[in-house]
Amino acid sequence: MTTSSSLLPASQVLAEVDALLDRVAPREHRMDPADRLALVRLARRVRSRVDALASVVTAEAERAHAAERAAGTGLGSWIGMGETVSRREAAGAVRQARSLGSHPVVGEAAVAGRLGTGQVRAITGLLDGLAPQLSGEQAAQAEELLVGWAGQMDADQLTRSAGKVLAAVAPATAAETMEARLQREAEAAHRQRSLRFFFEGASVRFDGSLPRLAAEAWIAQLDAMAEQTRRTLLERRDRLAELPTADQRRADALIALIQAGGKGKESWGGRVLVQLDYAQLLAGAAGVGLVGAGQQLPAGELRRICCDAELIPVVLGSHSEVLDVGRAERLVTPAIRTALLVRDRGCVFPGCDAPASRCEAHHIIPWWAGGRTSLSNLALLCHTHHPLVEPAHGPLRDQWQLRIAPDGLPEFTPPARIDPNQKPVRHSRHTRHTADSPPTPATGPPPAA
Repeated sequence: MTTSSSLLPASQVLAEVDALLDRVAPREHRMDPADRLALVRLARRVRSRVDALASVVTAEAERAHAAERAAGTGLGSWIGMGETVSRREAAGAVRQARSLGSHPVVGEAAVAGRLGTGQVRAITGLLDGLAPQLSGEQAAQAEELLVGWAGQMDADQLTRSAGKVLAAVAPATAAETMEARLQREAEAAHRQRSLRFFFEGASVRFDGSLPRLAAEAWIAQLDAMAEQTRRTLLERRDRLAELPTADQRRADALIALIQAGGKGKESWGGRVLVQLDYAQLLAGAAGVGLVGAGQQLPAGELRRICCDAELIPVVLGSHSEVLDVGRAERLVTPAIRTALLVRDRGCVFPGCDAPASRCEAHHIIPWWAGGRTSLSNLALLCHTHHPLVEPAHGPLRDQWQLRIAPDGLPEFTPPARIDPNQKPVRHSRHTRHTADSPPTPATGPPPAA
């Protein structure tokens, strides 16, 4: 056991490690397989410990404002000045260090080699997400629990253990806090969505961030098309053909999807298979499972995606027996879709110019609350504005309210934080109509999206 008197300053240890690495023989030619694998394991353990120590000392430097005092710049900029790293990498290193620095038990376990780099990220990310819902004592207990569980759980399992943590440290409010966390994560993912393109010669590189649900659907489409390509190549058994890699097949699938989107008919919605027990169906509780995606959704997010999808609810009883498998009869029919296009002509949120091709049919009174699939209960909303009116179970924010006015047109009541008087507003394409002057029916085909 290491005693405090035998501990060395981090500066001395790192300097000695750096010097020793200069003396490493580049190849280990005479090793039996077991020793070689033991070397791999040791190298990975040392790397994880050094990564953790780097984060700890980086967090200490940030707390001490060392970069500002010594170099007159932020810590991220200072890291980029002395290393060949991008601004994003440097900022990410500071964020990771800040997160680890705020969880000392995790940092100590990581430096000691009891946690891998992936486990550290999983635990700190989970703790940061749960922090607003836990007291200081509960947060400390959750940190201890997760560090202990890391001996039997990998990073992915730790990431998905929020429900288990809440049940252990806050059993009385576990369901409520879980729903709040899921809803908060869904709202954050929506705010963080982005897509950037970088033109490089004959190629275009891109990166970005999508909400998990939308990304899962996209990935499923690409993988299905890529698998079809793989099977086709195997069936042809052309020995002279150059077999594409998995990444290349996925890229080919994306190209095919883009081309199909440009040529095909307008596509609406998708198929959603939802598994929930009867109590959840009545209460709209947290932890509703999306079959296939393997993830839990907040009730509000589930309700939003089900507005314009082929919903197949699988309702389970107390012993997980199937009570009912619904049919896709709740879908917006082609006739109602045409009427929506004629009436709304695009997203009806005030000021939005998204065309109908980028909109979803929103049930104003949700299907789960008995709302009908009729023109008087539907409106077109784009992906950006749909979450603003889709209510969560116990919403976390003051939301916009949507209704169909007596003249048959959609109008919104803004939140009190935006308009204390909460005067109803409409999209400019509908403002010429009043309750005493109903809209003139559109003639001819719906406008092009």
